[in-house]
Amino acid sequence: MQKYVGFASLLAFVFAAAPAFAGVNVPAGSTIQARLATPDINTKTAQVGDGFTLHVTSANGGDPNFEGAVVRGHVQDVRSAGQGRKAILTLAFDSITFANGYTEPLSGTVTQMGGKSDNTTARQALGAGAGAAVGSQTVGRIIGGSAGSVVGLLGGAIGGLAYARNNHANYDLATGQTVVIQTGNALNVPRRQAGQ
Repeated sequence: MQKYVGFASLLAFVFAAAPAFAGVNVPAGSTIQARLATPDINTKTAQVGDGFTLHVTSANGGDPNFEGAVVRGHVQDVRSAGQGRKAILTLAFDSITFANGYTEPLSGTVTQMGGKSDNTTARQALGAGAGAAVGSQTVGRIIGGSAGSVVGLLGGAIGGLAYARNNHANYDLATGQTVVIQTGNALNVPRRQAGQ
């Protein structure tokens, strides 16, 4: 009898933990655009494990169910620039919380990220070498990874050569700048109710 009581308690827990709404399934590979809401992440001062928060501005082709959502993550790897060494920043994503408070686990890779170099000379070199499409305030090349996204201060082929010649340029992702995420897992997104 005790065994059945334990099993019933487990079932009750499972059903209580399940979302009590008919959500919208958003497949892996969808795009989330968000802005950094916490202080700057700088490769000179950031530490592994530092948490950050992103406020979603657009997702899944303008899906209104993402309005008010918040992405949380942490710095997975970081290396400051030095002599003969480029700056590296790896961001990992942990969860996304929707406007109604429901939270889903989130994994993904960075496909685009705003930011700037701490070094004016390197920033100008990137702007001149990579052209207006990249611009002096935008990080260039993003290298995707299953556990996060390694951001090297490369800026494409020409911009990469410019940064390789200037090894003292750290990277700064400032508060308010945009991070574009390609999701690595499907999401059960709650439907926003009228008036929310």
